[in-house]
Amino acid sequence: MNSKTVKTVIAGFAALSMVGCSQQTASSGTVSTALTMTGSSQASTIAKYKIEHPWLNLFMPAAMALPAPAMTDASGANVTLSKAWVVVKEVELEMTEQVSSAEDDGAEDSIEFSGPFVVDLLSAAPTSFGVAEVPAGVYRRIKMKLEKDAVLPAEAPMGLAGNSIYFEATVAGNQLTYSADDGTEFKISGAGGINLGESSNVLMAIKLADLFKMIDLSGVTSNVNITSSNRVAGVNLCPLIDPSAQDLYTCFRKGLEAAGKLGKDDDGDCEIEEHEDEVED
Repeated sequence: MNSKTVKTVIAGFAALSMVGCSQQTASSGTVSTALTMTGSSQASTIAKYKIEHPWLNLFMPAAMALPAPAMTDASGANVTLSKAWVVVKEVELEMTEQVSSAEDDGAEDSIEFSGPFVVDLLSAAPTSFGVAEVPAGVYRRIKMKLEKDAVLPAEAPMGLAGNSIYFEATVAGNQLTYSADDGTEFKISGAGGINLGESSNVLMAIKLADLFKMIDLSGVTSNVNITSSNRVAGVNLCPLIDPSAQDLYTCFRKGLEAAGKLGKDDDGDCEIEEHEDEVED
């Protein structure tokens, strides 16, 4: 069996008897790796919030999501995010930070996690991508391919139909939606990697508050739908994401990578902490 043969089992927040973010046993020469994806309202955040506000336990089911934390954009305008969804077709883990010559030539690498995975980034529970066996080593890049027209769960917003990314937000009192219909890739990479020398939990987090804080939405003075055909042009909209970007569509699309974090979750709390390995520059 090829060491990268997919062994993906998807069962919501559980996979192969995985409880929470617990680890699996690795076979010889490989490590068994569980991958989950989350946004701002991850499970540990909900748990801490309940501890600080115990009266909420009387009214809030464990699976209920809390709203994203209070956010502002780059101009300081208040942002309230109500929906944030992505559809991921497949995922590859790479040991090199840079794209290889084989990838440049169009060669296909093995897919560790095969979807589609429909991810609610505001859910209280991170979305499991399952468990796969990969060669032991230090991984410095994760590559994810987005997908549109997937079969969507009933709770997904209508705006996600035909799209791979969909956000709904209020910016300074104005309604904003962002949708992307492309199937391109995005990646998180860095010279500092995560050492998968034993069975591990790997977490990918899109820090939504960081994403909006890097984009200047001061030009949004009325309700707007940002799409590939209505990109909403501007100047110096997101220099921390892409100084050359001239529209909000590009800022949001590339901002997913800039606001993304990839790391090991050694203690199983579904949060990347300072003492845990992380892909970073």
